[in-house]
Amino acid sequence: MKRAWMVAGLVSASWGLLACEEVTPTSTDGGLLPLEPRTVEVVLSFEEFAEQIQVYGGYGTPSEVFESVLADDFEGVLDSRVLSRYSTFPWRASIRDSTGTLRADSGFTFTGGYLVARFDTADTNLPTGSVIVGAQALPASFDPPTASWTVAVDTINDYRLWDEAGAGGGMDFGEATWTPTSGDSVVFALDSAQVALLGDTTEVGDGVRFDLRSAGERINLIDTDLRLFVRPNHHQDTIVTLSAPGTVRTFIYDPVPLPAADGIRVGGAPSWRTVMTLDLPGTVDASGGALALTRDRINSATIELTTAPSEPAFQPSDSIFLDARPVLAPELLPKSPLGASLIGGLGVSIAPGSFGESSRTVSIPVTSFVRALVDDSVAAADKVRDVVFLTPIEPLSIGFGSFQGPGSASAPTLRLILTVSDTVEVR
Repeated sequence: MKRAWMVAGLVSASWGLLACEEVTPTSTDGGLLPLEPRTVEVVLSFEEFAEQIQVYGGYGTPSEVFESVLADDFEGVLDSRVLSRYSTFPWRASIRDSTGTLRADSGFTFTGGYLVARFDTADTNLPTGSVIVGAQALPASFDPPTASWTVAVDTINDYRLWDEAGAGGGMDFGEATWTPTSGDSVVFALDSAQVALLGDTTEVGDGVRFDLRSAGERINLIDTDLRLFVRPNHHQDTIVTLSAPGTVRTFIYDPVPLPAADGIRVGGAPSWRTVMTLDLPGTVDASGGALALTRDRINSATIELTTAPSEPAFQPSDSIFLDARPVLAPELLPKSPLGASLIGGLGVSIAPGSFGESSRTVSIPVTSFVRALVDDSVAAADKVRDVVFLTPIEPLSIGFGSFQGPGSASAPTLRLILTVSDTVEVR
C-alpha cells in the first residue's frame, strides 16, 4: 500500500514537472517573456546630435546662371547690372547680288543696327507697371567668371578695377520702356556711329552693359542679341541684316550678402553651402530609460530643418532644391570632395514662399549616414561625420534659401525611429 502511494506521488510530480516545462516556453501570456519588438521615436536637439555648422560661399559664378538680374535699389538695397559680350563683327558675309547670286562681300558698309534684350515674363518679381531699361557700351573689357561690381578682371597675373564702380562710364545707347504684359523684349536702336564704335574694341571695348533705371524694381534678363544693318558693296540699294549674337553674359551686383553667424544658407550666385558636423551620443533616452544607439536599431534617421526668411532683396523667385551629401575630406574644405546624394534626384523641392513670411519644416533623410556613424565595426578615424547642405545645381539664381540655425527656437533636430527587441537567455 505504501509502495503504491509512493508510485502515485512520483507520477503526479512528473506530470507537474512536464506541465511546468510546457507552459513556460509556450505561454500566451506576453508578460512572461517580452519577445515582441517595439518601435520608439527619439528626437535629439542640435546640441545632442551635432557639434557645429559652418557656412561656405563662392561656389560658381553669376556667369553660369541662365537668368541674369537687373535691379535698381531693389528692396532699398540691391543694384545689379548685366554685362554682355558679342561675337566678332561679321566683316565678311555671303550676300546675294541683283541677279540672286551669292557673292562673298567684305567691303560692305555698316549703316546702323539694334540691340535686343529679352526678359523672363514668368518671374515672381515682375513689376506691376512699366520699367525703364538702359544700355551702355562698356568702357573696358571684362572677364565674365571673375567680373564683379568693382573688378573687371581678376585672373592670374591680371587684376583690373573698373574706372567707375558698376562698370559705368561708357557711351550711352539710350533707354527702352518694358511692360511685362506687352511682350518679352525691348529694342535699342543704334546709329552708324554707335555701331562703328562697338566694332572698334580699342575705343569702346567688347561688350554692352544693361541696367534698370526704375528704382525699387528687379527683373530677370534671359538673352541679348546684336543685329547689324549693312549696305553691300556690290548692291548699294539693298540693306542686309547680319547678326553678332551674344557669346557670354554675366551680372554684377552690390552688395554681396554676408551669411548669418548662426544660420544655414544654400544657393545664391555664387552659391552658398552649409556643413554640419555630427557628434552622436552613445545612448538616448527612450521611454524613460537609456537605450544604446546601435546600427541595427536605427530604422530611420532624418535631420529636420525649418526654413527662415531670406534677406528681402535675395528672396528666391523660384523653388529651391535642397540636397545633402557626405563631406569626404573635411580638412580640405571649402573644396572637399563630396559623396553621393543622401536624398537622390534633385533633392527636396522648397517653394519660394517658404523663405518669406511662412515657414516649412524640411526632412532630410540621413539613415545610411547615421547608421555608419554608430557602426562599431568601422574605426573612428574612418567615419564620416560631416554632411553638407547645398543646391544640386550651383549656381542657379541670385536668390538663396535660409534655415534656422542652432540657438533659435526652431533649431535643427535629428529624428530617429528605433526598433528595440528584448532578448532572453535560456540556461
